[in-house]
Amino acid sequence: MKTALVIGGTAASGVAIVAGLRARGYQVTIYHRGTHELAELDDLEHIHGDPHHPDTIDRDLGRRSWDVTIATYGRIRFLADALAGRTGHFVSISGTPVLGAVDGVPTTEDAPYERQGNEPSGMGRLLHRIAETEQAVLASGRGGAFAATVIRYPYVYGPYAVAPLEWHVIQRVLDRRRRWIVQGAGLVLNGRCASPNAAEFALRALDHREASAGQIYNAADTRQYALVEWIQAIAARMDWSFEFVDIPAAIAPLGNTAVPLAGEYSWMRRGDVEQGLLRHQLIDNRKARREIDYRDVVDPIEWLGHTVDHWLAHPPTIDGVDGRLSPAEFDYAAEDALLAFWDGVVWGRPAVGRQLVRAHPYAHPKPAA
Repeated sequence: MKTALVIGGTAASGVAIVAGLRARGYQVTIYHRGTHELAELDDLEHIHGDPHHPDTIDRDLGRRSWDVTIATYGRIRFLADALAGRTGHFVSISGTPVLGAVDGVPTTEDAPYERQGNEPSGMGRLLHRIAETEQAVLASGRGGAFAATVIRYPYVYGPYAVAPLEWHVIQRVLDRRRRWIVQGAGLVLNGRCASPNAAEFALRALDHREASAGQIYNAADTRQYALVEWIQAIAARMDWSFEFVDIPAAIAPLGNTAVPLAGEYSWMRRGDVEQGLLRHQLIDNRKARREIDYRDVVDPIEWLGHTVDHWLAHPPTIDGVDGRLSPAEFDYAAEDALLAFWDGVVWGRPAVGRQLVRAHPYAHPKPAA
């Protein structure tokens, strides 16, 4: 029987990765710390250890080998070194934050890496190391250690996500908040990916080993939604609607707790946050569709609804530990104070002219009598 090693595998995309491997006839082993256990994975072999350091990786894995490896967690360059010559295909999960800003949309795999010093504040000095790891894995593949593929995840939504952004909306619906502050009209486009779709990118890479070897693929749902559309879809699942109030970053700096989703600006590039610049980064998946026959396996809105149902039944821990959502992200007093101030600004605005309607620019002669 074919064998597969999944490193991590107990967060958002793990269950779908394992299910896809099983459907392809693999005997699956999970290597992780044992901090999170899922009932769906109980029947698999688990190696509990620390996938972050060469000595612990060597201790935990010994000299075992697997036909394929999907590394979703740990220090992947050390894992790649340890598994050189001991796995046929090494699929490394990276992240789209490594991508630097480009003019226009969409954002493709050939976008430059984000420059050091402009990385998101939530990633500290980690981002350039992730970029280095991508290149180290691909270099190992070129050197014959294994076939190497890098999949860049954006925000992945679904059950078991470590920091479920949907809870920003769910909690405010539960608390019957009616007004929602947005910036840039809430029309910014970024990349999101349903967890089964994220898993499909890795699985399709395995299915098309020759095509995917040496390649990087951006993962994202084929259809994307602006922020207000995403909020509306979650609220609609709970039979709720918000009144959106657009307040510019000149009044409320990006990342300020007076604006919902403030913590998520920790994942925007530093310079954009400092300048109050909301930039589209629409992640493009066309390369994967073209080269490894990727297709969405779930509809984004349907999976979002399933995700909302899961979190309603299993509320996440909100303590700010290990990157989880924190109580400070629900600063209703600050939100209400900002809304009250903005209402005063709007009520005191000057006359703004009158509505102008331009006629259709082409002549329409009357028919001859």
